Amino acid sequence: MDKKIELTCPKSWSELTQEQLRYTFFLLSTFADKVMVKTYMFVRFTGINVIKKNRFGWQCVYQPEGEKRKRVFYLQLWQIRSFLEQLAWVDSIEQMDNRLDVVQGLEAVHPLLQEDTEHHRIITFEEYLCMEKYYQRFHSTGNDDAIDVLASFLYRNPDFSRPAELTLTPAERLATLAWFAHVKVVMSHAFPHFFRRTESDDDISELSMLQSFNVQLRALTDGDVTKETLVKQTDCWRALTELDAKAREAEEFKRKYPKLTS
Repeated sequence: MDKKIELTCPKSWSELTQEQLRYTFFLLSTFADKVMVKTYMFVRFTGINVIKKNRFGWQCVYQPEGEKRKRVFYLQLWQIRSFLEQLAWVDSIEQMDNRLDVVQGLEAVHPLLQEDTEHHRIITFEEYLCMEKYYQRFHSTGNDDAIDVLASFLYRNPDFSRPAELTLTPAERLATLAWFAHVKVVMSHAFPHFFRRTESDDDISELSMLQSFNVQLRALTDGDVTKETLVKQTDCWRALTELDAKAREAEEFKRKYPKLTS
């Protein structure tokens, strides 16, 4: 009697290996249909080979690890749909708590842009502002070059310097966007007062971004331009912590003295 066949797939972004992550973004950058993407993921990650398909299901071949004999089995449509539903996490790239470790021979910085304690390397506030600028520029213009520049901050040479020139593949570009989008989600939870969304967030232009950055710098320097260079070189998480505290204080002042702020 044949043993029961158990097919398993990663249940989240974090469970993907580097090879699986790269393959997933290749699929996402190739196919617009998410069902197609999940179908390819299911076949690749479970290790099955589909011999033929019909309106009732799939005839498949599978060789369990440690066994010499390949086994033939059938998957009905409802079983396939059930497996694909388990891959629903791929629909939200902003929840991608994973990232490509290496792109074009360059190594990734800290997953959340925090300090690399082993080498004492930080992402400065100025670099964070530049990343945000190019991220927003892509979303407003659709220019892929903006993603490549964004990636040059996220992937570095061995000495932590930025590459002079970088051209990503479509899959790497999507992976870069997904990574930075996830970082923004984490930061929005870590700094809820500073990252509170407003109606003006829907209307982003180069001018509005520049104005926003200038406001942030002024808040950190208290209007003292002689402190600007020092602030720009501050660790980005430390700078955002201070900005969040200032935003919270402003909210409390407005709540206590509404007439003075109206």
